[in-house]
Amino acid sequence: MAIERRWLKIREAAEYLGVHEKSLYRACRRREVPFSKAPGVGLRIDKRELDALLERREIAPGELTMTFRKGEKS
Repeated sequence: MAIERRWLKIREAAEYLGVHEKSLYRACRRREVPFSKAPGVGLRIDKRELDALLERREIAPGELTMTFRKGEKS
């Protein structure tokens, strides 16, 4: 049985989302995607938070444009 990792590297998260790594870095810089930064390790993205973000904001795979539901604040 394979163990699924919770924290993804930028490359892994970009592949999971179907976007380019630079697009994901930009989204992190704009605070559109939650991330954690560890000294000497780099950026990591919590897969659970990413899944929740995708569901909550109705983002289709392959796009990072954040579209909010009616009444949701940015």
